[in-house]
Amino acid sequence: MNSKGIAFVETLLTVVIVLIISGSLIPLTYQLKTTLHNEKVELHASQTALEAAKLIKSRSLSSGTKSIEHNEYQWRYDGEQICVQFNNLSGEQVKCINQNGE
Repeated sequence: MNSKGIAFVETLLTVVIVLIISGSLIPLTYQLKTTLHNEKVELHASQTALEAAKLIKSRSLSSGTKSIEHNEYQWRYDGEQICVQFNNLSGEQVKCINQNGE
């Protein structure tokens, strides 16, 4: 720093540090957003399984489909477990829940 203010080198160093920090945060933010989306879709699959269990008990249905936030959740009951098929950012997934809730 001189009597006129901040020198060009100090300004350049500050800009480089800010760019390095922001460059390291962008991939982390993307990873967090992807993980959060996949967790939300899996939560919707669990909600679909719960609603399917209610339908199985009340109407004796063995399969069905539900749409939540533009995602299709297809469920089926094979007498022992409810399996929900859905797509997330990792591809097609299947979540199965047995009569013990596992």
